[in-house]
Amino acid sequence: METLTNSALAPPENEDAGSRSLERLQQALDQILSSGPFRNTLQCQSLLRYIVKHSLAGEDNLLRERVIGSEIFGRRPDYETGDDPVVRIRVAEVRKRLAQYYQSLHEPPEVHIEIPSGCYRATFRWNNSFHAIVNGQVEALVTVIHETGLADVSTIDTESHPLPQASHAPEMPQIGTIPDALPSPSARKNTWKIWVVVAASLLLAGIAGFTSPSWNNTQAKHFKEFWSPWTNSPKPVIIVIGSNAVYRLSDSVTDQYAKDHQLETRGQEFFVPFAPTAILHGSDLHPSVDSFVALGDVASVSALVANLTRQKQSFQERFPNDISFAELRNSPTLLVGGFNNPMTLELTKGLRFVMRARNEIDDIQDPNRHWLLHASADSHDTEDYAIVTRLTQRPGDAPILSVAGMGQYGTLAASDFVCSPAAISDMTRLLPKDWASRNLQLILHVKVIDFKPAATEVIAVHVW
Repeated sequence: METLTNSALAPPENEDAGSRSLERLQQALDQILSSGPFRNTLQCQSLLRYIVKHSLAGEDNLLRERVIGSEIFGRRPDYETGDDPVVRIRVAEVRKRLAQYYQSLHEPPEVHIEIPSGCYRATFRWNNSFHAIVNGQVEALVTVIHETGLADVSTIDTESHPLPQASHAPEMPQIGTIPDALPSPSARKNTWKIWVVVAASLLLAGIAGFTSPSWNNTQAKHFKEFWSPWTNSPKPVIIVIGSNAVYRLSDSVTDQYAKDHQLETRGQEFFVPFAPTAILHGSDLHPSVDSFVALGDVASVSALVANLTRQKQSFQERFPNDISFAELRNSPTLLVGGFNNPMTLELTKGLRFVMRARNEIDDIQDPNRHWLLHASADSHDTEDYAIVTRLTQRPGDAPILSVAGMGQYGTLAASDFVCSPAAISDMTRLLPKDWASRNLQLILHVKVIDFKPAATEVIAVHVW
């Protein structure tokens, strides 16, 4: 069996401690791989072992989606990750199996191995000590800060001060525990350094992410052009959120069921498992209008709000019954939701691409052209469609941007699309040069895997 090797578990002067930590980590990994959640899945075993190995080595270049797909799943080195999300699916499966493993333990593990959401790098949380392994750069950043006396860590020149692949943080008491004695002045000084370095690492990571090739000048330019009618407005952007049709049981129904089964009620959140032959009357149900929003729509609003906040644009969140058409004509607006948002349906009904019936998008200019959604009967959707509508040329009216999925996954994918500089920049290749000053509609086809949008493709465009 392949063993783990890494010098980042302890500084060079403490080789024995590093070896012991590595042995304990190897033992913890072996226990995980031989446990019930992992023993019968070779792919998850190989994937977790690969991620742990290269996380310890600080080899982030080998923890990219395409590299993992090639190394672990035999994909071509240039395969399209958007069309083949095997890595995302399997990493999500590993996260789930890790959670199952730790839930099955009767005592806290010595080391907790995790793969945080949004990345493919493992982190290691020790039970009795604080071990910081931040890309193998913690000690190096302490040295740079100490030598340069920098107060602003964002000015660190990593070319002049290369960061070696080694890191270690001294042991610290767990949060919530009281140490036997106060640390010495030198220990307090080192503790201060650790927290400064952690903050520095996070800041540098943020700077690197913002200035990475994925956000280049061309993409930034197109993204700014796309959003400028909203972000340059002196008025707050109004975000109109669609709500879902939900009926709630009356108190008498839930109270009677709880009484019959000797259960303690939990207010209106109490679920009643009705028998197939059970009969409900109209008085047993109460409509909850504009009260509930699908999780995908909540995530959509979060993405849009984060985008507006980054660009320092104020906003208001409203339900359709709490907004007038006069307000929409005078304020830049974002419409979230398709069939569940009456404002979206009303304000886009005269355009070329419209939602019809329960599961159809029609091209008004071409009666023979439409897109049908074949929804799964068990609610485990595998696809969705969405319409992105950008209306900036409306004489006398403020701009409107609509992200409208047939279901929540389509709405979420559309929101992610308009909040992605790379996606917007790619979209412009399909548009005329003066697209920014014109109205446009896009139809997106969304692949849904494991209850998440996995791949989004532009399948139709109209500009006027």
